[in-house]
Amino acid sequence: MVSEFAYPVLGGVSEHVHFLSRALAARGHDVTVITSNVGDAGEAAALDRRGWSEHGYRTVRLGRSVPVLSNGSISRFSAGLGLQHRLGEALRDADVVHAQGLAPPTLPLFALRSSVAPVTVGTFHTYFDGGHWAYRLFLRYVQTALSRMDRKIAVSDACIQALEPYFPGPYEVIPNGIDTDLYRPLVPGERAPAGPPRILFVGRFDPRNALGDLLEAAARLRREGRDFVVQVVGDGPARPIYEKRARRLGLWDRIEWLGLVNEDRPRLYREATVLAAPCVLASFGVILLEAMASGIPVVCADNIGFRQVIRDGAPGRFVPPHDPGALAAGLAEVLDDPGLRADWGTRGRRVTEERFAWPQVAARIEDLYLEILAEKGRGPAPPRARG
Repeated sequence: MVSEFAYPVLGGVSEHVHFLSRALAARGHDVTVITSNVGDAGEAAALDRRGWSEHGYRTVRLGRSVPVLSNGSISRFSAGLGLQHRLGEALRDADVVHAQGLAPPTLPLFALRSSVAPVTVGTFHTYFDGGHWAYRLFLRYVQTALSRMDRKIAVSDACIQALEPYFPGPYEVIPNGIDTDLYRPLVPGERAPAGPPRILFVGRFDPRNALGDLLEAAARLRREGRDFVVQVVGDGPARPIYEKRARRLGLWDRIEWLGLVNEDRPRLYREATVLAAPCVLASFGVILLEAMASGIPVVCADNIGFRQVIRDGAPGRFVPPHDPGALAAGLAEVLDDPGLRADWGTRGRRVTEERFAWPQVAARIEDLYLEILAEKGRGPAPPRARG
């Protein structure tokens, strides 16, 4: 598994890489995650040791991860002397090379160009609107790398819509998954801590995650006399800007700045009253799955990625992007109606268990690996009835 995004970097791709690797290891596969060095070396080493001992997969780090602003978010690329050669050596004995989060010029693309494995696949996680400068600039290079794949996977139809003009299909749509044991509702005997209703925000402080819209909406709720606290899980260079805005709006005593929470995040979900997701651009909606699996309702901006989750009976309230008034109204509706919260919580939990639990998602990906091997005469064809 090759990815620019892996723990301790938080985000949808990192979550996907971790939980898929863990699920494949549980199915008996020998899984290695190859990524780059980022942040505190001691923290990363501790996570890597823990991943091998507790989750069944190992982590190998090559080069140095460099952040760059792209597509309204923080993207990354790896740098280092002899990086592609070192990556080729690390991949030499692999039966499957699976590149995650394909964007130029990154480790996943190097992996595709270096792979001699019987199975080489890639998963696309990105949606962009109106074209992407990097794909235009590196089009020939990326096309050459992608031509080495046996299959292209997209986590949603939204990804395919963005990618088709550059890289025609076919694509296999296999969604992100969710750990429905880790993310779960409160059980009998458990109660949320005393205090006001909790509005939860989860996400990096990127422009597209639109934390500012939630702060404006919270100011409206406060003017209406509502009691609540906003719990903010995330961080980034823009934090001082958001803190200043919270003070200006008179919200400082209503905000809990929790930082980059990882281990305690499932608890925060199940103790929350509602998830507020004002993000305006997404390829999918992992945080929506985390909330639904935890039995809490979702109020979110209407974007193409979130519509891959809130559909076909999955509950939630869409509001127009960058509309704090509509966001405040949607949150007020949920806060005021315990029956609605209970109904959405039950239905959301059921949807995640039926469609998005990691054992089902990992089984579909495993089937794809086996199908490719069968096509190459290296194994029996797997059943294709899952998903």
